Amino acid sequence: MMQRSLILLLTFFFSSLANAQFGGGDKSTFKAVSQVTGIAPGETFKIALQLNHPEHWHSYYVNPGILGTSMKVDWALPDGFTASETIFTIPRAIETKSGGLDTVLYGYEGEVVFYYEITAPKELAPGKDLTISGKAGWQICDEGSCVQESGEISLVIKSAAATVPDAAGAAVFENPPIAKPADGWTFEAVEEEGSFSLTATAPDGISIQEDGIYFFSSDQQVDSQSLQDAEVDGQMIIAYFDRNFGNEDLFIDKGPTLETMSGMLVYQTETGRAAVNVSIPLSANPDAADPPVDMAPAPAVHLETVKATAEEIAAGAELYDVDAKLEIVLPGGIEEKKVTFGSSLFFVFIGGLLLNLMPCVFPVLGLKVMGFVAQAGEDEKKIKIHGLVFGLGLLVTMWILSAVIISLNLNWGEQLSNPIFLGAIIVLLFAMGLNLFGLFEIGTSLTGVGGELQGKKGYSGSFFSGVLTTLIATPCSGPFLGAVMGFALSQPKPIAFAVFTVFALGIASPYIVLSFFPALIKKLPRPGAWMESFKQIMAFLVFATVVFFLKSYLTLVGEEHFNYFLFALTLIGLGAYLYGRWGTPITSKTKRMVTGYALSGLMIFGGLTWAYSVSKKPKDGLAWQEWYPGVIELSRTKKRIVWVDYTADW
Repeated sequence: MMQRSLILLLTFFFSSLANAQFGGGDKSTFKAVSQVTGIAPGETFKIALQLNHPEHWHSYYVNPGILGTSMKVDWALPDGFTASETIFTIPRAIETKSGGLDTVLYGYEGEVVFYYEITAPKELAPGKDLTISGKAGWQICDEGSCVQESGEISLVIKSAAATVPDAAGAAVFENPPIAKPADGWTFEAVEEEGSFSLTATAPDGISIQEDGIYFFSSDQQVDSQSLQDAEVDGQMIIAYFDRNFGNEDLFIDKGPTLETMSGMLVYQTETGRAAVNVSIPLSANPDAADPPVDMAPAPAVHLETVKATAEEIAAGAELYDVDAKLEIVLPGGIEEKKVTFGSSLFFVFIGGLLLNLMPCVFPVLGLKVMGFVAQAGEDEKKIKIHGLVFGLGLLVTMWILSAVIISLNLNWGEQLSNPIFLGAIIVLLFAMGLNLFGLFEIGTSLTGVGGELQGKKGYSGSFFSGVLTTLIATPCSGPFLGAVMGFALSQPKPIAFAVFTVFALGIASPYIVLSFFPALIKKLPRPGAWMESFKQIMAFLVFATVVFFLKSYLTLVGEEHFNYFLFALTLIGLGAYLYGRWGTPITSKTKRMVTGYALSGLMIFGGLTWAYSVSKKPKDGLAWQEWYPGVIELSRTKKRIVWVDYTADW
């Protein structure tokens, strides 16, 4: 198990070299809708939670198929009111990659609605305002990262003698795309040699297509990663799937062994996808199977109508970004032992160690090693102090960062969703790259940004190198560390600080080891011309990191402000060039003061001011909707003005 886990960890980190996710900006939007404005004593009504995913992101079904967190609500209801568990709409089997491995997950993309049934007490005085409150939490992921999100629910209804429907939100509750009760269906489930067969016979009036059959297990007995097969014969469906024996590569636990089978059987009709709830006895062989149970018929679901009405409601709904931290609650059947305090400390240390090989951290590693090369032969005590001071800079910055994240109830790496913070990191890295190329010099090495940092000139540079490494390491922590960091942020503060501390020690460990073992330093190449070439190669990695950060920055501020930011970077680069060309001691005093200092300073100050100005402006403008056949006709029937953006993104 440990060997497989390490292989998975290595796969995640090195695959993310080619496709890294930096920072945030892609957030789901969330809205709660009530079915009623007034509720009578003892009656039940529904609440719908509408979730809109960013493109290429998904959330999870109650059984996520892999490790994931589905929608969960912590309700705060008036006295006597009760709430049901989440009623999930029909999910999809989504093929994706997790750490470079092909996986199948159960979940949702685009727009999805989750339903809850709220029941009023039998004794309820009329005419009172009732606040239905709660905190919804969910997880969205793409192929490289996951974000824990939450949203507040606050709906006010009145107690009444008779229930009063809310006409404004009625459409979302009409024919919802959920699994229907098994009225009129007959079922038979059999297990034999690690495989299941499920025979389902639909009542008359349901036309079942040959394609689109899939069984979503809710008890996790079924292997989500193996292929399912199905046959259709008139009203009869025979589905075949394998037992879940666990998957160590994907951290999937072995499924339970139960005497029943539960889940959602999805099928295709002439009008779209439909599903029926399944909860039946499970037999070891056909002879032991219970006889089928006859039930009354139920109509199929017309999903195209539901889709159109849901799109209409979502288009006019008031949406807001949700970015608060979600308490990690592992779904049923996945034991918490997968992310424990001990395992999180181990993997976060290994993750911090491997993080030095990421493109946004590796240049600092290389230049720090060059600093050791330059120090070879010096006082061993000073070299050790440099290593310890560097580690201290890492630790102090990590403690400050973790304190801010925990106190503000944020998520790991969420500071990168702040355009001002992200813009500052981009400017800093851009200046580092120019320094590496030799466009200007501010010290003896890049790891001394902000002052003379190495050797005999003082220890402030080593400390600042640790600070810088921490700041640029947070978005590079890789998809694997997302679960570990999520675990840390869901624990008491001492445990969270311990995890962050070990993470920082993992990053700093190579430098500390080199500083305490001078014999290793002596094995490094001697100082020479190769060091200049090495610096320039590192510059390309720094600029590659800048490009990755710019991708997230574009998402945060929009195209117009992004273009202004690029011009600001150009202005900063011009100022750096003027300083490097005419700010040297060999330049005449007049040119040095006017061009090297004053003009370059003006350029840099102007660029920084411009960059800050465009970074503090949020992305604005119309909320554009992706085109699909029929969307214009739908809007015109509602007498809405439609703006069409017909262009090309070169």
